[in-house]
Amino acid sequence: MNRKTVVIVTDEPEFSAAVTRRWLAEKNVPSFILAETNCHSEFEAGNFDLVVVGGVATEVLGPVLEILKSTGRPVIHISRLNSRSAREVISIAEVQGWPDLLIPVAHQILERARAEADLVKLQEKCAELEHQAALGCYMLDVRHNLNNALTSILGNSDLILLDAPALPATQRSQVETIRNMAMRLNETMQRFSSLQKEMHLMEQQGKKKPGRKSAAAGA
Repeated sequence: MNRKTVVIVTDEPEFSAAVTRRWLAEKNVPSFILAETNCHSEFEAGNFDLVVVGGVATEVLGPVLEILKSTGRPVIHISRLNSRSAREVISIAEVQGWPDLLIPVAHQILERARAEADLVKLQEKCAELEHQAALGCYMLDVRHNLNNALTSILGNSDLILLDAPALPATQRSQVETIRNMAMRLNETMQRFSSLQKEMHLMEQQGKKKPGRKSAAAGA
């Protein structure tokens, strides 16, 4: 599992110490980046998973939150009593025991981000499988048409070769080449047909297995 990165934005060393000290008691501890409000380069790039903001003067809080919102990353603001945070920012009051409130919320946010990333990968995989399935259906249609064409080519080439003694050597060689290439194509199509049968058999066996397990469980 990839280690998450949490940016702590604060102008008070005691605040960052409280966050890291509480988080170190957890099983999964992220990497921390400590940034002051005047160090925008630390968090403008968005190379992190979560931001925790606290211990910030009121006059600079608004601009800092705007910059953080523009990164598209989740933001948790540990706010002073009676203060207001911007929308899109999760606010936790800075009351006694606030680190114990922060950690479960942060875990949920990070887990949700991981789940969303997994969902995107799953959707991409499903789209790839759908593409492969469509390609497989197209190949089945092509195989049918190719089989008809190959049957015609092989049949006519055999008829021509029956009169081989009457053909010039060059033409006979050309017809034999056509027939041999058609035979090779036919062998390839036969292997494709065998693969299709094997896949169909595996699919049928896969459908039967759950039933067998259920019957065994019932017994």
